Amino acid sequence: MSPKIPTLDFSREDLKPGTKYWESTRENIRQALEEYGCFIIDLKDKTPLDLLDRVFGSLVDLFDLPTQTKMKNKYDKPLNGYVGQIPALPLHESLGIDNATSLEATRSFTGLMWPQGNEHFRYV
Repeated sequence: MSPKIPTLDFSREDLKPGTKYWESTRENIRQALEEYGCFIIDLKDKTPLDLLDRVFGSLVDLFDLPTQTKMKNKYDKPLNGYVGQIPALPLHESLGIDNATSLEATRSFTGLMWPQGNEHFRYV
């Protein structure tokens, strides 16, 4: 049996900060990203196209930053932070946020990538 990309239900009304479902969803997101590097969001046909546009637009903004800026994202753990510029994998680039479910960690990452500020990225 081949691995299956996890599908996470984001359609529930109780998916709000501080709820038990929020906490379990955060943990499921972390596990999916650590194990697969991605996950599928199920919004039960409630997906606003503008949300998808904002998410993918923010990722384009992030990966369009200069390499020198992305390289500021460093961690002691292997393959965390910025990974790219590998001759054997010329099309591979990844950026990890250590403790990404922490509001302070995302603020720190956003400030590192955009010192002038980018609240849009952090909230998308």
